Amino acid sequence: MKIGIICAMEEETAFLLSKLNNVEKKTVGPFVFYEGETQDGKEVVVVKCGIGKAMSAAGCALLISNFNVGTVINLGVAGALNPDLVPNDIVFSTGVMYHDVNFTSFNYKLGQMAGQPETYNPDPALLAKADIAATIVPNLKERIKKGLVVSGDVFVNTKEQKEEILKNFPTAMVTECEGASIAQIATSYRVPFIVIRAISDTADEGKADNYEFNVNSAAENSAKLVLALIKML
Repeated sequence: MKIGIICAMEEETAFLLSKLNNVEKKTVGPFVFYEGETQDGKEVVVVKCGIGKAMSAAGCALLISNFNVGTVINLGVAGALNPDLVPNDIVFSTGVMYHDVNFTSFNYKLGQMAGQPETYNPDPALLAKADIAATIVPNLKERIKKGLVVSGDVFVNTKEQKEEILKNFPTAMVTECEGASIAQIATSYRVPFIVIRAISDTADEGKADNYEFNVNSAAENSAKLVLALIKML
């Protein structure tokens, strides 16, 4: 069965696509899907969904429904919330939530989408294999962390934004814009998923300069880790 990989941006797909063989493009709706094989013959489908929850949810739904994927991997970059994280560290999701959803008036937890679980949990087998994959990629083993990933339609780049998220989600490791919506769709389809994010910035510089400086190296690190993971699937 094929492995589905979802990225938001060109920087996140470029390295990955450069390592695939026999790549064919197929357009479905607004998305271009790249079907190909890894060096060891694993079938993958890669899609650049675009930034944000709506596009990533749509991309994930079309990926699952059109390409018979048995696993969904969301890779890319994220802003650090945990003070121990530095650029180019990698975080494996142990749980994924929205940080900009509020249905508490209807007795849901903050961050819990109506009618949905409080937290979207990645597949334990994928997490275990990602741990092993981290030992294969040079210089990455010591940079791997695990924890809660929170998502919202916000580029977090001020101290105040960061403090607000941590006040509501004190165990959150990173913030980004697509993981929770991808996790929601994958969970709805009962397809195993994992979110893997490399740190591009510390989410509080007040400007995007550090993000722009680190985005390519961070995206490449996460792609290398995902390629190592795919070998075990």
